[in-house]
Amino acid sequence: MTLSTRIFIGLLAGICTGLFFGELVAELKLVGDIFIKLLQITVLPYIVVSLISGFGRMQMDQAKRLAVRGFLVLLVIWALALLIIFIAPLAFPDLDTASFFGSPQAQELQQPDLFELYLPANIFYSLSNNLVPAVVFFSILVGVALISVEDKSGIMPVFDGLAEAMSKINTAIVQLTPYGIFAVAAAAAGTMTIEEVSRVQVYLVTYISLALLITFWIFPGLVAAVSGIPYREVLSTFRDALVTAFATGNQFVVLPQIAENCKQLLRRHNLNSPESESAVDIIVPVSFNFPSLGKLLVLLFVLFAAWFTDTEINAADRVSLAFNGLFSLFGSINIAVPYMLDSLHIPADMFQLFLVTGIVVGRFGAMLAALHIIVLSVIGTLALCGRIQLRAASLLRYVLITSFALFALVFALRAYFQFFVPEPPPRDQVLTNIQLMEKRVPASVSLSLPEASVTQLAGTRLDHILDKGMLQVGYRPNNLPCSFLASGKELVGFDVEMAHILAEDLGVDLQFVPFEFDSLGRMLSSGQVDMAMSCIASLPDRYAYASFSRPYLDLTLAFIVPDYQREVFSDLALLREREQLTIAMVSTHYFESRFKRLLPQANIVYLEAAEDFFNGGSQGADALLLSAEEGTAYSYRYPQYSVARVQNGRIRLPAGYAVPKGDVEMLEFVSNWIDLKRKDGTIEDLYHYWMLGGAAKVREPRWSVIRDVLGWVE
Repeated sequence: MTLSTRIFIGLLAGICTGLFFGELVAELKLVGDIFIKLLQITVLPYIVVSLISGFGRMQMDQAKRLAVRGFLVLLVIWALALLIIFIAPLAFPDLDTASFFGSPQAQELQQPDLFELYLPANIFYSLSNNLVPAVVFFSILVGVALISVEDKSGIMPVFDGLAEAMSKINTAIVQLTPYGIFAVAAAAAGTMTIEEVSRVQVYLVTYISLALLITFWIFPGLVAAVSGIPYREVLSTFRDALVTAFATGNQFVVLPQIAENCKQLLRRHNLNSPESESAVDIIVPVSFNFPSLGKLLVLLFVLFAAWFTDTEINAADRVSLAFNGLFSLFGSINIAVPYMLDSLHIPADMFQLFLVTGIVVGRFGAMLAALHIIVLSVIGTLALCGRIQLRAASLLRYVLITSFALFALVFALRAYFQFFVPEPPPRDQVLTNIQLMEKRVPASVSLSLPEASVTQLAGTRLDHILDKGMLQVGYRPNNLPCSFLASGKELVGFDVEMAHILAEDLGVDLQFVPFEFDSLGRMLSSGQVDMAMSCIASLPDRYAYASFSRPYLDLTLAFIVPDYQREVFSDLALLREREQLTIAMVSTHYFESRFKRLLPQANIVYLEAAEDFFNGGSQGADALLLSAEEGTAYSYRYPQYSVARVQNGRIRLPAGYAVPKGDVEMLEFVSNWIDLKRKDGTIEDLYHYWMLGGAAKVREPRWSVIRDVLGWVE
């Protein structure tokens, strides 16, 4: 059984496993991540040795021909391909939000350092930081320099041996591909919803349709237009090579076939000569050092990922993507795609989606790669030999037919997607299907802040609760995952469930009342709320208006940052190097002096609620200082953001419940009750459910055979 067949079987088996077991196989994502890391082990070393040996083996006259004429042809092919790729996204439908993956506001994109990106001042730094364009440029310089070395017998075997060693390592790892693809596909199929699959079809259908148009008209038509060879003959000559590349998913196996077909085509039209046959023998193997049509079409996925995640990219970003993407594709796609996603600030998780869809479109990519070699070999050879025929009538006819076919395809795809791609859920509905872990006592929920009151409630608060038979709990409405409104205006969250349990234990009714920090002290003293339960860190400055129980949770301090900056904010040394840095905090001044010592250059802004950071009220902050537990929940709703733990998670915050200031009896009662709930496992169960993602996994699992058809699991 061939490797491509085993990969295909692994893909199908993974999809079937995911559909059968559903979320039960979500942990296979770890196996898929390990496989991805293994694939990247030899990539950059292989780029270096293969490019150096490829150029170093040439003669100077051959290199000049390739550089002056062949490279011009390559530029034309690239330019035409990029134009087609950037037109294709016009087919994507207009949706308010392409997915729940998305940012509520356009992020200010930071331009990359082009000198660092392209100029390898330190090649070891470029290698360690995956700066693919710089690595490629360095390798080309060394390879070209080797051309003028007279005696290369000592150095070339070294590069040949290294290339062979890298190839063997890569070959061994590639044998694991069926298993890696099985794990990736199973995890994706087990967790991806039907709505997500519907939107992924936008990329798959667009890619396949565009690949077919490129293969069967655009580039064969270009060869016919500049050579005078009939279009049908061009297509029929290379039909077998294209079908073989598609069937095997590997363009390498058709190299001899392509070279021989090129020579036969030129002979039939009296375009052959020793020079032309030599040119074919040079161009076919050299073409592998440059991005092919199959690789260039990967840019379509990046554009799709921007649409899918609602990431805005302007004209300058598109130009940058064209150049940076082209240079990064000199290397491995598995490095180039994450690099391009990061450069446009698209969530890194989209790379997992690329791997799964990449298996589906991989055969079309191999066919396009073979087509690229064909077009470059035929037109490049004619250019080197001075046999290009530029007839105005032929070129005009080609341009008109190509333009009509391309825009007809875009129009047809757009019409199809408008009817068959579902509207995504509004962002504020993400996580709104989560319910309390168990059925609890009925509770009334007030959605508006009460009017200000200056009265002082007499007596101890516990006696007051028991006398009136009502527990009034203050909550913050958008404080994920502690207290937030789900569908149907149901109030849910960790502390909401704790409040239900407290009311059950007291045998009283329950009412929730929203509060803001600047009015909390007044609401507690007046009796508008009896206590506040909403993941409130019991910091010193908050004792000015309330007393706090003993901690029921230790929260981990973290930064909530755009996904592409997660590594920077995990390293305080890197943060200190930033001249402009603004940190947002929620309602407390406790950390201001401490962060001024850690990050002297940082500006501090204060938000009333964490949600303000995501929906336009960030006041220009680069990061939000919050607990990692809360930040993880927000990253479900806003996946363009990630959690970066401050000082590797060593800074912990005690979370307590606020009670009226100075009410010792209420304070001791709540603290003792917390101790009881800790010892009977209640807090641990709720922490797993609300803080560790148990709610997302347990409630309303995605459809699967094992659950919904066979009924083997609940």
